[in-house]
Amino acid sequence: MSDFHIRASTPDDAVGIAAVHWTTRRAAFGELLPPEHWKTETLGTRTEGWMRILAAGNKALVAEVGDKIVGFAMKNPSGPHLGHPPARAVELHELYADPNFHGTNVGHALLENILPPGTPAQLWTFASNPRARKFFQRAGFLPDGVTATDPDTGILEVRLVR
Repeated sequence: MSDFHIRASTPDDAVGIAAVHWTTRRAAFGELLPPEHWKTETLGTRTEGWMRILAAGNKALVAEVGDKIVGFAMKNPSGPHLGHPPARAVELHELYADPNFHGTNVGHALLENILPPGTPAQLWTFASNPRARKFFQRAGFLPDGVTATDPDTGILEVRLVR
């Protein structure tokens, strides 16, 4: 396992966060999403998005090995999602670890730092993402029976709560 540390993000982290976000989504969902999707979801568009998010003062936690970001997590107050009212006050909005760091405890450490064990929270994930669902189940997140179809991808999402 590589030594990593976790810290709060700064606006200068946009490029590193975007690289992990895009690379991980590409690895996890590359076959699920049509090729047309990847024409608009590019590393460039992810980087621009994270520049805006971080410049607006939003914070994430990042995991670093040396000076390379290898994972990140972000939580937000919960709000309605595709017509469904929230089940918890806090939502895990993002949690991604570079595929090269799966199994190294990076994701688990990010989750425990952003939402300490037992903290009531919710998250949405693709129903067809068994790796994420198993990861979150080990952390106490279970489906509550609420689903929605992501309008951007057409993929069924499931809400997990603890």
